[in-house]
Amino acid sequence: MASLSLRSRLWRTPCRRFHAHAFHSSLGPLHTRVAWRSQASVSDSTVPQLIVRNAAKISGHLDILLPLPGVNGLTRLGLEDSTASVTDLIAVLRQADTSLKTVEVATLDSTKFARTVRLGELTSMAFCLRLNHVNVLVESDAATRNDRRERVENVAFATVRAEIEKDPRLTLPLQEFYRMCHNAGAEEAVATKWLRELQRRNLMVHFDQSKTSQLENAVILRPCNALDSELYNIKHDRRVKESQLAALKSSMKKLQQVEHDVHVAAHRMPNAQKWVGLTGLTGFYGVLMYYVWDVYSWDVMEPITYFIGFTAVLGNSFYSAITKKDPTYSNIWQKRYAERVEMLSKKRKYNPRELVELKARIFDLENDILLLSQWEKVNVVNPNQP
Repeated sequence: MASLSLRSRLWRTPCRRFHAHAFHSSLGPLHTRVAWRSQASVSDSTVPQLIVRNAAKISGHLDILLPLPGVNGLTRLGLEDSTASVTDLIAVLRQADTSLKTVEVATLDSTKFARTVRLGELTSMAFCLRLNHVNVLVESDAATRNDRRERVENVAFATVRAEIEKDPRLTLPLQEFYRMCHNAGAEEAVATKWLRELQRRNLMVHFDQSKTSQLENAVILRPCNALDSELYNIKHDRRVKESQLAALKSSMKKLQQVEHDVHVAAHRMPNAQKWVGLTGLTGFYGVLMYYVWDVYSWDVMEPITYFIGFTAVLGNSFYSAITKKDPTYSNIWQKRYAERVEMLSKKRKYNPRELVELKARIFDLENDILLLSQWEKVNVVNPNQP
């Protein structure tokens, strides 16, 4: 017998006519679905009119319910031999319904399978059975396994979520969360996916890119509740910082006024020394000219001017060695100006670093106030509220 050699199973439902709407319902533990394609034409040989699902629990087996043309009701067809071929499947179908004239097994694009294709390969994909003029689409057993796995994952996720909602702690070690997911039957990749989903639902927060090990290795439970007290005091904190900012700006204006007075006063002394120096040089060269043309001759004054020039060169060399700068007018003026600023600052008890630090504090306070103002405009939704 073909059915015995193939270890096939063939059952028939009681001989009664099933209505069309029965094909849409789930048939108990078989998890078999039959859907009616009302849009497809009966004469169309490529479009399936029925969809059934392989309910076999073992990969490579076949367990489907078929409405055979010559048999009333639904016929359950089961093949438990993964090494069986398409030829064996056709033989079982013809044995179940002797009125079948055309039995073909094809792909979704109407390409016929070879008769030697094994059942294990056939059930790994969706294929089409053509029974006379009726095309039946058989979904792969992978779809059934995926649905079953999704249902199991949904139940496990609900269990983990319930445990997290009942946990009274504010923080949870990350390894404990993964252990909780493992106890629920989830692998590490699935647990990571659940972690992102729980963060999306505002049930926890994990700073996975934090440089602080305490934050990286822990998750914060119910972040909205944990931040409620801080969010409640944001407006008060902003007002306190605004008052501090006003006081600092007042102090900064006073320091800026002192700084302005110091710099204005410091300009006077170098400028006065500049004009005194220029006047002295002009008078000195005038005296030299007087001695050359009126008192002595050039023969007498030439050695004197030589020593004067050589003395200037030596003086410039000593200046460069001491100050590490060239003896130019700008460098000399800036040196005198800096010395004057330092002296006047000490006299008026003004420290330029205080002004720099004050500006930095004002900048930080302005950023804090801006951030707090933005937080006040954010409408934080608590997921625990209806």
